[in-house]
Amino acid sequence: MTERRWPLVVAAVAAALVIAGAAWAGGQASAPETPASGHKSAGVRSAVRTIDGVAVGVERSRAGALAAADNYVARVTETIVQDPATYARLVRVAWVPEGQDDALREGESTRDRSATAVENYAAGGRGLAIVAARRLDTYDGTRAEVTTWTGGFNWGPQQRPGQRWFLTETTLRWDGQRWRIETMHEAERPAPAPARVGYDDAASLKTETFDRELRGMTAPTYGDA
Repeated sequence: MTERRWPLVVAAVAAALVIAGAAWAGGQASAPETPASGHKSAGVRSAVRTIDGVAVGVERSRAGALAAADNYVARVTETIVQDPATYARLVRVAWVPEGQDDALREGESTRDRSATAVENYAAGGRGLAIVAARRLDTYDGTRAEVTTWTGGFNWGPQQRPGQRWFLTETTLRWDGQRWRIETMHEAERPAPAPARVGYDDAASLKTETFDRELRGMTAPTYGDA
């Protein structure tokens, strides 16, 4: 899982969020035989629980595996360069023990390759991620493979607002209490990218627009903490 330099092709984020929300809702329909992630009803427990500040997938079901992948992909995307301490905590909580050292080294390597992004965040820039849609590729109760379509957005005083859409492939393992990450990597193939849509493209691309409209926002939690 890596963070590359964002392309210069940008979109109005408000419109992108609407598109992504619709696509994510469509993704929910891919597992109709299971309750939607985070749905609460009699006899249905929360699919996600917060452990050491990390939203962890704790429901052993198809929907639970999807909820776990949603949270893990979004948080890795947001933190691997922007917040190394939070990323390290995520690795300790969410990865299988034998994969943690490799995940931490990958984080260090990614930051080393992302000098522009590191400088932007240090100067007060911000980044966030949204899960637009996802697919449960395989599931047998002990392991699950999920493909996730994610949008990453960043902006700041030293970087033009940008967006990048990519696909992430995640393998999860059930350890008896929670879903843990065995592998997570960005797919080496093109991902769908929404066209530019906005009320006023010129105004939408200004850093102050991002700061004003997205202040206080983070990646959503696809399940109840």
